[in-house]
Amino acid sequence: MSVQPIALIPAQYVPASTTPIYTSPAGVYSRIDSLSICNTGIVAVQASIYLVPSGAGAGPANATTFNQAVLPGQTWNSPNEIGKVLGPGDAIAVLAGAANALTITAGGLQVVLS
Repeated sequence: MSVQPIALIPAQYVPASTTPIYTSPAGVYSRIDSLSICNTGIVAVQASIYLVPSGAGAGPANATTFNQAVLPGQTWNSPNEIGKVLGPGDAIAVLAGAANALTITAGGLQVVLS
């Protein structure tokens, strides 16, 4: 077994349409240890986060954070995804209420079973 710390989601804009931005690779389990969203705009913007099982789509059934308001200049550290484990093919999908207003970053561990 191999365990490696990794930037699951390097800093990037949160898209204004629901989009998977991290997928756990084949044969790998990924644990989320931190997930932050920063509002770089001048108005509050809502963010939604989904932990999507392999082969499924993002929706209310797998939302872990839904319409969380992030204030201008605020960095919001989500408690909802911390400690969650993604199996092979599972994904983190996100949605912002406005384009180019929010950035996201996440870190964690990847575990490869031998």
